[in-house]
Amino acid sequence: MSSPLAHLPEELLEHILELAITPTAPAPHYRPSWHPPPQPHSPSGAPPSAPSAPAPLLVSRTWLRIATPLHYRHVVLRSHRQTRLLARTLADNPALGACVRSLRVEGTFAALPDVVRACPALEAFDMTVDNGAAGAEAGAADETVHRFCSGFRLMPRVKHLVIRKNAYLTQPVPTLVIDELGKAISAGWEQLETVNIAFRYSPSAASNSFVTSLKMAPRLRDVRALLPAVWNTTLLEISANPALERIQLTPTTELVGAHLFLSEARKHPRLIELIRAGTPTMRLRAHTTTVVPSAYAPPPPLPVGVPQIRVPPQSTPRAHAKPEHRRDAHAGIPLLVVPQRHGPAARRMSAV
Repeated sequence: MSSPLAHLPEELLEHILELAITPTAPAPHYRPSWHPPPQPHSPSGAPPSAPSAPAPLLVSRTWLRIATPLHYRHVVLRSHRQTRLLARTLADNPALGACVRSLRVEGTFAALPDVVRACPALEAFDMTVDNGAAGAEAGAADETVHRFCSGFRLMPRVKHLVIRKNAYLTQPVPTLVIDELGKAISAGWEQLETVNIAFRYSPSAASNSFVTSLKMAPRLRDVRALLPAVWNTTLLEISANPALERIQLTPTTELVGAHLFLSEARKHPRLIELIRAGTPTMRLRAHTTTVVPSAYAPPPPLPVGVPQIRVPPQSTPRAHAKPEHRRDAHAGIPLLVVPQRHGPAARRMSAV
């Protein structure tokens, strides 16, 4: 290691390495695990190489010691193989499992229970609900989904939950996952504080347990969701939670104007109060007032002793007076009398 890096404080070096190896947030257009991205063409025929996240760990022993806990603090699993390898690694090194604080799972992977069982300090869980692996048999797919859902009850210390989807919620697998998640929250997720539903959630008979679990969560404070296209009672039922403090609706561009959901939500005071507390755009619109012009009020009287100046009313010149109609006394025929101008006659310019 060079001399300048050797003398850097470890606190500063830890902060730099954390920024270097922390995984980024998923892209808005998520690509599922069964649809791999196309490989870019390389002139040499070999696959292009790119620096991976653990590359800073190979610089020196000091960097390895500092960056290893940071590398396992935020874990992202994108395939069945990654999930199985991580479960094996955490089983062989229990100290690494204690470093995991957040886990993002981008699919229904059967080895999830083995991973979360080795992470006693897990506080944030981000999952993507899909329709299972493509081409799998019906029996094997059901077993995979059930094993995946069994991991929900093994993380009772989760405080922050993010739910994404890559399939229609009316399909069997997403319906089962959402239902089992609601049962796990009701059974033991007593420390849940925030929930982010990153899609337009539509209630169904099979997913009532999820809405009921959020309604009964004792420490739930914040709920973030996409603005529903039409009115449904999902957020209304969740707003009945007495511990809830705010509901944030996104995107903010759709909150301008008369929206069908907002028009109906204004009929429920508790719901619209939580939306205004959590959505800045709604809060600004609530504080905007319309100034109505008041009736004319006469000016206050002048103090005693101040002379009052009387302005005579402005007389209308005869030049602008309307023509008068008179009647001839002998014939009884009305006559038109044009008023005379008292000012000097206007000069006319000759064209010659």
